[in-house]
Amino acid sequence: MEYIALGCMSGTSLDGIDCSLIKSDGVSYVNEISNQYIPYSDELQLKLHNVILKGYLADIKVINQLNQEYKDSINKFIKKNNLEIDLIAMHGQTVYHDQKTKISIQLFDKSIRFNTHSPIICNFRKNDLLNGGNGAPIMPEFHRVLANQLGLKKVIFVNIGGVTNITVIDNQKITAGDSSFGNAIVNDLIYEKTKERFDVDGSLSNNGQKIDDLFKYITSDEYFLENLPKSLDRNSFHKYLDNFIKERKLNNSIYTLLEVIPFAINSLISSQSDFKIILMGGGRKNLTLQKIFKNYFNDVSLIDIYNMNGDFIESQGMAYLGIRYLLKKNSTYFTTTKVLKNIYLGERC
Repeated sequence: MEYIALGCMSGTSLDGIDCSLIKSDGVSYVNEISNQYIPYSDELQLKLHNVILKGYLADIKVINQLNQEYKDSINKFIKKNNLEIDLIAMHGQTVYHDQKTKISIQLFDKSIRFNTHSPIICNFRKNDLLNGGNGAPIMPEFHRVLANQLGLKKVIFVNIGGVTNITVIDNQKITAGDSSFGNAIVNDLIYEKTKERFDVDGSLSNNGQKIDDLFKYITSDEYFLENLPKSLDRNSFHKYLDNFIKERKLNNSIYTLLEVIPFAINSLISSQSDFKIILMGGGRKNLTLQKIFKNYFNDVSLIDIYNMNGDFIESQGMAYLGIRYLLKKNSTYFTTTKVLKNIYLGERC
């Protein structure tokens, strides 16, 4: 049976909502129908950043505003596409994630109803956490169907969002995890220094240089000694922003942080020479980071060369996971999150 599913994803970059419509049987193929990015208001972005930096939610109005922006944005997307939708898969906005305590918090009001009678599937990390898993990453099964569609036998999908997560596919064998921080620490540093949101096209870091002692200091973190699967919160490495980074030149600090991302992946792969590296997520647009990746790996490309929009892989993946929920097909495994049994993800809202 074929389904039309709407997937909605708000990542750790805290910038807005990605919406994707796909057509899929939930098993063997995914066809893209439509995508749209709907940014949060500047006010909401600032409030969400404050929630994460402070580590607590002091104002319930933040949730009310988030829910209203979700509702308005998704209703507009549904109206624009004017299709009969079989389900909506809703991720919500992550504000905290900790694999050790098995706590992952996504803000989303389960009572929200949109201008459709389609069932809403949410809480996609809950079943994984309740069964001993890390709760992340949750997209590897989607990456596997993409690899099959693209005819790729040995590939590493690298999603560079607020956190960097990878899915290693080796002839159907699948391994996954969060390899390092991603954009979050870089963007937060840039915002503190310049009030700009991010390093557009890598322009700030383009003429930067690696700070050797800083690089060694960060990569000596015990997290890099752990094997896959493993998981991170967006702020797990923010402790390195205190003083040690802030006193350095901004372009060199950014470059050094970017260098850690492919280094961490390279350290996890015992033999990477025959793997194709495919970059996805917002971080793939950073030209400096692209260059650094090519210093570490022989075969690096963007997902976009396969006629796929790298900005919407996760929202399309959410839609795919929603279909697998309806089919009660497994989406998470010990080799992706350390979950104790293979299970499907999500619940009816």
